[in-house]
Amino acid sequence: MGKKMILGLVFALGANMAFADNGCFPENDLKFSHKTKSANMSKAEFDQVIKRALDVYGPIVKKKYGKKLIIDGEWENDRVNAHATRDDHNNPVISLLGGMARHPEMSKDGLMLIICHEIGHQFGGAPKQFRGSSSLRSWSSAEGQADYFAATKCLPKMFADTEETKLVNSMSDEESFEDARKKCKDDICVRIVLAGYSVGKVFASLKTGWEPPRIGEQDRFQVPMTEYKHPRPQCRLDTYVSGANCEVDREKNFDDVDPKIGACYRAENGYDDARGARPRCWYHPEVYFK
Repeated sequence: MGKKMILGLVFALGANMAFADNGCFPENDLKFSHKTKSANMSKAEFDQVIKRALDVYGPIVKKKYGKKLIIDGEWENDRVNAHATRDDHNNPVISLLGGMARHPEMSKDGLMLIICHEIGHQFGGAPKQFRGSSSLRSWSSAEGQADYFAATKCLPKMFADTEETKLVNSMSDEESFEDARKKCKDDICVRIVLAGYSVGKVFASLKTGWEPPRIGEQDRFQVPMTEYKHPRPQCRLDTYVSGANCEVDREKNFDDVDPKIGACYRAENGYDDARGARPRCWYHPEVYFK
């Protein structure tokens, strides 16, 4: 068997299982050549982001799950995407493609969000994707849930350096910073929203007809049932904004079965609250278990 098997099976640590491939973005033909100098990110900066993620989240994965976090930085791969898989020992494996880092809208914080999104596929809990066309649940969290995990659990740890966060925020464009500050409760939240804005603009560039998201706006569409694939760009940004504002303990894990555990929600009836909870543009709480 190869080191990375791209198959799907229900998630269960320690059980016999195969492996799924989860792209942060839909498959696309967009490329940015490694032979052309990038204006926004060098290989050294690309490697630095990966090292930070391994230094911060590697010990967490080891302590909580007894696994090794593996991040493969494929700098010379010109495609725009990232993928989550598991190896033969059930270790989480993340592949970051260099074309994504060279996208003109991608920031270093945006790249860190991508890593957190892929970690979210591994450990983000419910709602889980379905296994193929069956009614069985995969080991992988839904795309929207991976975004929600990134904003609620992962990025706050990556951005924990208060002075660094203030510096990064101060270097952002003034309009975006002011819009993010209106949405946020603290500096870390602002930084997460700005990272999400970067990723949202990259995401919008991949499909004709998709509009770039805006921090000051909101996707008002409400899904009749939970969406497990990639939400629209504005909806993804809304998820980052909500997750960054969730005040549930960041150390409280999401559950693999019950979406309420570790998340913000309106307790009296299970509907999402406007602040901190999964947005209704991709998540419908009443139909997850059906």
